[in-house]
Amino acid sequence: MSDAFVVAGRSLDPATGEAAFTYRLAGDEFTERLTLDPDLLGGADPARVDAALDLVHLVMGTSYYKLRAPGRVVVERPVTKAQAAVAEAAYTHGLGEFAAVNRLPVPHEVAFDLETTDDVPAPADRGERQALLPVGGGKDSALALVVVTPATAFAVNPTDAQRDVARAAGVPLIGVRRRLDPLLGERTRAGGLNGHVPVTAINSAISTLVAVLGGFDPVVFANERSADEETLTVNGARVNHQYSKSYEFERLFAAAAAEVGVGYFSLTRQLSELATVAAVAALPDLRGEILSCNRSYTQAHLGGEATQRWCLHCDKCLFTFLCFAVFLTPGEAREVFGGDPLADLSLVDGFRRLWATEKPFDCVGERAESAAAMAHLAQSAAWGGHAVVRALGEEAASFARVTGATVEGFLPPRGEHSVPDRHLASLQRVLAEARPPVR
Repeated sequence: MSDAFVVAGRSLDPATGEAAFTYRLAGDEFTERLTLDPDLLGGADPARVDAALDLVHLVMGTSYYKLRAPGRVVVERPVTKAQAAVAEAAYTHGLGEFAAVNRLPVPHEVAFDLETTDDVPAPADRGERQALLPVGGGKDSALALVVVTPATAFAVNPTDAQRDVARAAGVPLIGVRRRLDPLLGERTRAGGLNGHVPVTAINSAISTLVAVLGGFDPVVFANERSADEETLTVNGARVNHQYSKSYEFERLFAAAAAEVGVGYFSLTRQLSELATVAAVAALPDLRGEILSCNRSYTQAHLGGEATQRWCLHCDKCLFTFLCFAVFLTPGEAREVFGGDPLADLSLVDGFRRLWATEKPFDCVGERAESAAAMAHLAQSAAWGGHAVVRALGEEAASFARVTGATVEGFLPPRGEHSVPDRHLASLQRVLAEARPPVR
């Protein structure tokens, strides 16, 4: 099996709350560790805990598989068909960007050597339980925190931004510490392949484990419909940076989560990014606490600056600012973001990238949505005079006309979803109070 990536053993120590997940690749052994709150342990059904651990073990391995991407995965423990489907999606479509960036064949194909079992845990009592809401600290999870109640927020390696948005929403936050094997970094620096992994898939699995241990149900993410749009196409194959946020992946993962007695869905699946922003813009106490800057999160996880802030240069910052500008005055936007990138002509190309070229490998909205937002600002008395808006307004309007895109057209919910009726009703009440676009 020297040419394969091996998903080997895993364990959970009830005394310390430490879970260990071991993998083998090219003569190396890697062990990743999660530190869970010991208070969560002890009361859950062991069969469901085992199955949840298996789900984490499978998808978390993508971080180590990518060192060599051998195209073959051996799984030593039997898994269910639903778990196998999640793993196949995570290692193929979930590593599509990784394959494209590293000039590997796209689509990325992986052969699995595993044993499937029909032995799933007995059906769980799905009575009224508190929801678990994984939060990133951005607008999406902020909206979920005010819609889904009662709830507990959850984060892997929590940052100040995640704590702040949970506190502003008045929701308790629990966290898990995730520690990559240091050997992964060594092998990467020595020439191993590197790139994007399906982080949402990993966080979904860890959230499901915490839900099983802590008695939470459902696990509620906040991934909009823009996650279904591909980032680029390679030889006819769709490559999607946000694949593990897509509705396709959501349905696969929900089937595996159901086996351990946990519901799983995205609250904002029917919403555009603009619709989410409109709702959050109407919540002044909450909008000032959000943060969606990947550079800031990277710094925090690497032990960088203690104070997280918007960099106002990365694709995600520019896209988020552009959306909020549609619903906030320039003064309000500066208060939220700490600056005004639409006044900086050096960022023209950065904003243009959001619709006019290959979509950035980042969690940004649809191309047409970005163009519609810029075109709207060009007609706005509040924003029309800003340097970037003057430079790009006509170009964005031309793109928007070709696609028929308008800000108003992006605001109504549409498309498939799996949101239960009671949560959908709560979401609709909050959306009814959304801010109108600034004129």
